[in-house]
Amino acid sequence: MASIDQMQPGLRRAGVVESPARGALLLFLLTIIMPISMELGGLRLSPTRLFLLVSIIPFAAQIVSGRVGRFTWTDKFFLLHGIWIFLALIMVHGTSRIPFAGITAVELVGGYFVGRVMIRNAQDYRYVLGFMLIAIICLLPVAIYENFTGTLVIPDLLRPIFDTPSRGDSAYGRMGLERVYVVFDHPILWGLFCSLTLSNFVMAVRKNPVLIVVAIGFSLYTTMLALSSAPLLACALQLGMLSWGWIMRGRWRLLLILMVVGYVTVDLLSNRTPVTIIIESLTFNPMSGWVRIAIFDAGWAAVRGSPFFGIGFNDWPRPGWVTSSVDNFWLLTSMRYGMVGVGFLIAAFVFHLWTLGQAKIADPEVQALRVGHAAALAGTAFTMVTVHIWGNVSIFVMFYLGAGSWMYAYDQSGPQQGPEPDGTAPPAGGSPYSRFAPQRQRGPAAGARSVMRRRDEGGRA
Repeated sequence: MASIDQMQPGLRRAGVVESPARGALLLFLLTIIMPISMELGGLRLSPTRLFLLVSIIPFAAQIVSGRVGRFTWTDKFFLLHGIWIFLALIMVHGTSRIPFAGITAVELVGGYFVGRVMIRNAQDYRYVLGFMLIAIICLLPVAIYENFTGTLVIPDLLRPIFDTPSRGDSAYGRMGLERVYVVFDHPILWGLFCSLTLSNFVMAVRKNPVLIVVAIGFSLYTTMLALSSAPLLACALQLGMLSWGWIMRGRWRLLLILMVVGYVTVDLLSNRTPVTIIIESLTFNPMSGWVRIAIFDAGWAAVRGSPFFGIGFNDWPRPGWVTSSVDNFWLLTSMRYGMVGVGFLIAAFVFHLWTLGQAKIADPEVQALRVGHAAALAGTAFTMVTVHIWGNVSIFVMFYLGAGSWMYAYDQSGPQQGPEPDGTAPPAGGSPYSRFAPQRQRGPAAGARSVMRRRDEGGRA
């Protein structure tokens, strides 16, 4: 019998890879919804950061060595992004901030490494979706109570022991309701976490129209509790992409072409840039949109002033009435780490989505997971033009990206593990290391040859 090591190449060709311990994955996912942290040596440490500090080096080694599938361009760009963050912060703030630079780099790329290493097949990916569903359902009563009362239930209970989130001035109520934090640092983060479920849940129950409606309603309602336009925009984009996929039967390249043409057309015909139009139009409060435009203009000026290494965490020139908050993840990343730093991260997102689209996937269930994953990630990445993400949700978004890499890091076009439905072996050409290796033909001719051979050897059949 072939050993596990001998079988591994065949399993990889078949897209079947042994999962790591689920306990470690569950531990990581639980840290995401833990609203606690503490100060140690001037650094804010949360359970998620501690997990990443312990795992990042061995996980990076597994990725680079190819032990978790081929070393992809997305892997390379994330590694370069982390290295550049470390270098840029040292160049701006000096060697005295090396620990701070290190923990920042670990936080921004460590989540991707966890997803890349610990999610290796469809069962692992569904496990993450199941965790998100259970977590949101368990937290929903707390979210509803907070929505009506403004009370941070879980953070308030844990505050005597740990540092926990507190309600800030920016999270003011809307429409007679309060915006919910639940377990995150801001309502927007809760909304984005919930919005990631929409296309994934829809594709998981795509064969049942009733469950599709339930999935959409559940994701929209939990996202709406944040009373923030950005997460709702992410949901709207996902619904639009899913509708396009069903109506046009895919044709994603055509959608991409139309989006590029639309962007260029708006840019040529309008006296405002498309980004400005998005920021100004897609907000609950028009005043908030105007402030974001002013922030964008001032922030972009800071990028042009320090395009290579950025300005780190230093203050930046802006009008006196403009706050220091930058509601644009991509802009703030370029301000802090320069165009090179944000360029590596954008390239990682683009190559991930592109490679995901080019992957040859035979299993229709995995195809459905691919559509759900890509729609949620693309919608979130676009929405991050209008909002900043940080803390555990930032880590989770990067984890989510890495969690979809198994769809192309391992070849999914080969035969699946397990017997064929009719009990026969698959066609010749399978892996020589799998139990589905090509078999000798066992038809009438083969049987006749066997009979003649026995006659020659023993004189009788």
